[in-house]
Amino acid sequence: MRPIKLTLSAFGPYGGAETIDFREATDAGLFGIYGPTGSGKSSIFSAISFALFGEGAKEEQGIGTMRSDFAPEDLLTEVSLQFELGSKRYYVRRQPDQARPKARGEGHTMQPHAAWVFDVSDVAIDDVGPDNSGVPIAEKKVGAVLSHVEGLLGYGAQQFRQIVLLPQGRFERFLVSNSKDRLEILRELFDVSLYRRLTEKLKANAANIRREIEDGYRLHASRLQTEGFNSSDELTDGIASALERYEFAQLAVSETAAVLAVANKAYAAAEEQEKRFVEVEAASAALKQLEAQGQAFEAMRARRSQAELARRISDLDASVADAQRRYRAAIDAHANAEVEAREASEALSAANATLLDLRSRDHEIEDIARKIDQLNRHKQVLVDAVERLAGLEAAEAGLEQAKQAHSQAADAEAQAADLCEEKETALAAAQANGLERQRLSATRDGLKSEVDAARAFAKAAQDVKLSQEACEKASEIARDAQTRHTEAVAVAEMHELAFLAAQASVLAQRLQDGHPCPVCGASDHPDPAHDSGDAGALEKAWRNAQGAALAASKADREAQAAASSARATLDAKRAVLDGLTEPKRDVSEIDGDLQHVLGQISALGPDVDIGLLTEELDDARTRKLAATAALQQARDALGKATTAEALARQAYDEKIASVPENLRQQDSLQTAIDAATTDLSSRKQALADADARQREFDAIAIKAAAALRSASTTVSETEIDLAAKRSAFEARLTELGIAEAEYRAAIPDIAEIPALEQAIAGFDTALVEARARETMARNAVGNAQRQSLEPYRLSCAQAQTAAEEAVRQSAAAQQKHQSLVELQASLEAQLENLQTLEQSSGALRGIAEAFDGQNEMRTSLETFAIGAMFDQVLEAANLRLDPMTSGRYRFERDTVSVGGRSKRGLDVRVHDIETGRAREIITLSGGETFIAALSLALGLSDIVEMTNGAIRLDTIFIDEGFGSLDTENDAGTLDQVLQVLQNIVGERRAVGLISHVPLVQQAVPNGFTVHKGTNGSQITVRAA
Repeated sequence: MRPIKLTLSAFGPYGGAETIDFREATDAGLFGIYGPTGSGKSSIFSAISFALFGEGAKEEQGIGTMRSDFAPEDLLTEVSLQFELGSKRYYVRRQPDQARPKARGEGHTMQPHAAWVFDVSDVAIDDVGPDNSGVPIAEKKVGAVLSHVEGLLGYGAQQFRQIVLLPQGRFERFLVSNSKDRLEILRELFDVSLYRRLTEKLKANAANIRREIEDGYRLHASRLQTEGFNSSDELTDGIASALERYEFAQLAVSETAAVLAVANKAYAAAEEQEKRFVEVEAASAALKQLEAQGQAFEAMRARRSQAELARRISDLDASVADAQRRYRAAIDAHANAEVEAREASEALSAANATLLDLRSRDHEIEDIARKIDQLNRHKQVLVDAVERLAGLEAAEAGLEQAKQAHSQAADAEAQAADLCEEKETALAAAQANGLERQRLSATRDGLKSEVDAARAFAKAAQDVKLSQEACEKASEIARDAQTRHTEAVAVAEMHELAFLAAQASVLAQRLQDGHPCPVCGASDHPDPAHDSGDAGALEKAWRNAQGAALAASKADREAQAAASSARATLDAKRAVLDGLTEPKRDVSEIDGDLQHVLGQISALGPDVDIGLLTEELDDARTRKLAATAALQQARDALGKATTAEALARQAYDEKIASVPENLRQQDSLQTAIDAATTDLSSRKQALADADARQREFDAIAIKAAAALRSASTTVSETEIDLAAKRSAFEARLTELGIAEAEYRAAIPDIAEIPALEQAIAGFDTALVEARARETMARNAVGNAQRQSLEPYRLSCAQAQTAAEEAVRQSAAAQQKHQSLVELQASLEAQLENLQTLEQSSGALRGIAEAFDGQNEMRTSLETFAIGAMFDQVLEAANLRLDPMTSGRYRFERDTVSVGGRSKRGLDVRVHDIETGRAREIITLSGGETFIAALSLALGLSDIVEMTNGAIRLDTIFIDEGFGSLDTENDAGTLDQVLQVLQNIVGERRAVGLISHVPLVQQAVPNGFTVHKGTNGSQITVRAA
């Protein structure tokens, strides 16, 4: 990736915009970014990082050119970057989270983070901008833009800052860190996840198999113990005992079954005899019950006879009821006819009276017709006066418009006068405030510079104090770690001696006189060892103590390195503090004065443009003169409109003088005409309706009289028929010899005759059968005596209980024997499977342990793979280190045991040609450490780009460190470093040096200079 243009807009407290053009500087290959300490030189790189990945937005605040005429709310803060990647060119825009003025109303609202990425390969570099952005790739969504940028570059923000920027002190810490920390860093750069996943998978599989084997053996023993056995032999004996118990149980089952059969047979015979006696009792009881129902069935026979007689009379009774119903209906119809005839006569009389009344008022209809004619004549007069009415309405509208125009002109004249007075007052106040604001602003700027210096000194003093505390703490930790390391080594040696003594004791116990010793081969054993102890436990204790000693050694090294780093940090903080001037006043006192001045400035309100206020006052005076002239014109127009309205009203009143006052409106007049017309029509219609009703009621009265005569005839005829039917019914009662009351009582039983006959027949049959049953039951018993069943039942129950218990015990014995046999077979199969699994998985478990670091090198597969790639990094770094140190130093990886420590995989040392031995990194001087770190960083960037095809490092930045280099006649080591950097610059790579060293600026004139100011920093382009 090669940056082309970086644009910063509206950054910093005052706003601003600045474009940094990288083309000329990067085309030179080696370029610089210069400025004094603390000027924010590396913020250019941070801005690039933010544009690409959206991280580090806070670091860019303050970058940009200050413009006093630039308001922050006029433009949102934005970073844009145009860069080349191979043959393609891309444009990225990004706006961080920020406050902006609300679109409506006062105040601010939060603008969310937004980003865009475009392909601008077909657009000229200088033409690219927000309005000419080429082909969009991803817009607005921050996550989508980040995903596309990472896909293009092949790395994320963290790796970008580690590889593309070689930051000050970062690789020095990498050099002096331990293998574990270095492993974490290299794991992020080299993709060796395959080895880690393979190791984890093998480790997990081996752990699962080991756990399965251990669980299997544990389950095998648990199953034996659950059944009460301690071994497989005891299980075999238990199976034989269970079989013997089962055979004894089977004999008991046979014996109890024979006893139960005899008892059941005796009980069945006694139970059969008891059933005969029970049948005699039941037959006698059933017969007595039927005989007790005899009287009830005799009454039922009498009901059946009466019902048959009533059935023979029912037809005549029905004819009487029908004749009586028709007679009552005729009586009701006659009464209704009388009512209708009377009502029809009354209605006819009322209709005649209404018709006579309406005919007596015929003259009122004529009066209403004359009134309608008069109203129509008034209507014609109003029609003839329409033109004059229109003229009156137009005059009234003109008068109303003139009044409104006069009112508006008066209001405008008053507002113009008020505005003129307001502008005169505001101009006088603004002139006074301007002078006071200038005085307070000068005071504010001086106080700001003073408080910034005081705060910088206070922060430096606090940093020194914290560094002093951290240094003391780190030194104390280092001393403690060294003590613990010494103690752990002593404990490990003690446990080792104990283990060796126990091993010797074990060998001594097996020595025999005359036989050679397995260690020395001698046949005489004058002084054999007599120590005692568990050799396995002592060995485990020794291994644990040895591991603790290794951990203590590692902790000691880390603590010593941390203490050295803390001391270096303390020295740097003290140097910063010594370079600052101690303030004469406290920060709080200066800040109090500053806040007081800021409060006074704020109390003055916003800054006002006096020239603009003068222009506004002149405009207000002009508007006042124009408003006064407009008011006079409105007054003249109002007088003319008033005269025209009076003349139009007089002409209209003369035209409609003949029309009554209440009828001069068209609506009122038309309403009166409509009302009179409706009244006339309703009176005529009422007369016609009354005549029609009189004729209708006359016809109804005639029809009602005829219906009354017909009803009287029907009443006479039905009365005669009812008397005849009643005589025939009474004759039938006399013939059958039954009274009417008895007949009425028997009517409900007519429908029950079939049921009564069936019940009587059933009773007779049941009585015969009951008597025959009793006779047969008594014959079956004969002369036998009745006996109790309880002794037989008790005997059977006891025999049944004994038989069931024998069967239960037999089944339990059989189940126990069968379960033990199945357990034995299952345990044998399980043991065989466990042994097979243990043998077959041995190789897998061994490989998993080796890959996990349980090997002679104590190195995992992942660490081994990273170490192999790290060797390439060191080889590439040596290509840079050799010319920078005139061939004196060379990196090498420490892979052997040194000082009793475990073998390592990623420890680094430097081989010194002058001494012929390897040295620790911490023994190098400050300048040598910087050169070593720079060489390692460059080598690492080369290998990362070579091994990861997606990563392109067209441009890299190196942050500071050049001030620690030695110089000879303003050259020396610094020249060697710059020469190496110049050599690595090729057609596709540019190197940026971030530095404040003057010699670097002289050696590399192409680049940018960052100028520090009180209101931010400014950037200027430098070119040779």
